[in-house]
Amino acid sequence: MKTLLLLPALLPTLVFAETAQPIQPPAPVFFDTDPADNMPSENLPESDQPAPPAFSDGLTRGNSLEAQINRAMLARDWPSLPPLLTQYEQTPDYDTTLYRYALGALRRSQMRHDEAVSLYRDILDEQPGLVYPRFDLGVMLFENKQYREAAEALQQAQAKLPPAMHRIAGQYLAAIQKAQSWQPDISLQYEQTDNVNNAADARTIDINGQTWQKTADSLPQSVRGIRYGLGISREKNLRGNHFARLEAQGSGVHYWDNQEYNEQTLRLAAGYRFQNSRSAWGIMPFAEQNWLGGGRYSRVTGAGADYSRRLNNQWRLMFNGGQYWKRYQDERIAARYNSRTPYLGATLLYAATPAWLLYGGLDWNHELTRETEQASVRKGLRIGTVKTFSDGLGIRANLRYGRRTFDAPGLLVYEFKRKDHEYQANAALWHNKIQWKGLVPQLNFRYQKTDSNMSGFYSRKNTQWFMSVEKRF
Repeated sequence: MKTLLLLPALLPTLVFAETAQPIQPPAPVFFDTDPADNMPSENLPESDQPAPPAFSDGLTRGNSLEAQINRAMLARDWPSLPPLLTQYEQTPDYDTTLYRYALGALRRSQMRHDEAVSLYRDILDEQPGLVYPRFDLGVMLFENKQYREAAEALQQAQAKLPPAMHRIAGQYLAAIQKAQSWQPDISLQYEQTDNVNNAADARTIDINGQTWQKTADSLPQSVRGIRYGLGISREKNLRGNHFARLEAQGSGVHYWDNQEYNEQTLRLAAGYRFQNSRSAWGIMPFAEQNWLGGGRYSRVTGAGADYSRRLNNQWRLMFNGGQYWKRYQDERIAARYNSRTPYLGATLLYAATPAWLLYGGLDWNHELTRETEQASVRKGLRIGTVKTFSDGLGIRANLRYGRRTFDAPGLLVYEFKRKDHEYQANAALWHNKIQWKGLVPQLNFRYQKTDSNMSGFYSRKNTQWFMSVEKRF
């Protein structure tokens, strides 16, 4: 027992509010969003490796098994611990508390938090007066997203900790409260586009040997305006690893030189999430109302599900899928375009460094419209990166390709199926030193191009440069 009593808290003391926020999976919309759009521009979370404890010199001297175990933990030499612990367990009258303490630290380094938590609870069941193991238990519960139990353990330990550790426990408690508080999200950007109506730029159309001239309003339209968004969300830990999540978001765009294309969207979602240190999954039903040009245009209802698995400190795998229904207000549009759309997506992320993220993914959806010739299958792939440099400069870039194939040929114009190749490139540049009250401006570039086998109707391209300002609290 003397070994443990001299052993201060083993777990990290420098991972606070940042690790309270898990990396979120992609939003359940195909091709128009990207995983990086839902990730912060700041550095990625540090790896969850234990910080070295402040060991007593008396514990690290000599070559006893206890001293070797202590030195291995101090040096984070996790590969050396298993044989040492196996040998230690076979010694007569070995210290079970030290054994569980070291094995729990090892399991935690392997991201096996459930086992580590169980070992530390065994220690405290036998010796409830131990302070540092209770603090360490609180930290592991925090990392495992068990916020209710973490707060209870940290509060019990805090009163008996020395001043420095007392402050650290308070920081974890503040992080727990912040992780479960309302999270606002604000965005604002100036937008200028030369093709707001996504029209083909060909002025004439050739059909069966005849040439048709397009009207002026069927050609690409240029507009300038402001795009805006305001959202709020909250995740509440119910018990264990179970959470309830609520989201509300309003967004839109106002074009002062062509208000016919003004849009507004209101979205509400509520659902369930399971989270721990290594994985997360959830389901989110949602409802959305859209307005165009000042009038109701469409409504969308559906549900999305996602699963995220942390493979190790650098790799993460994510899946998402679901289905939504779209209904148009205008009866003539509804008769053709009302639809049901199932979708699936997969993303692999690699954190090359804490400040550099690389990712790639695949997407699929099938828009099943009432009119068969408007129904289509879209398959896509994407790659991208997010990097923040040491001086505060940040960049985000991604490339996307999609192949859209329609279910049936056109009945009135072309007697073959429409096929589109879709290309998109996005980039953003910012500097964290250029900000005002937490608002960081970004310079953005977006390029979109569609090559269609019905080129006169659907081949188009669009280039945009714009400034945006975002703030996540």
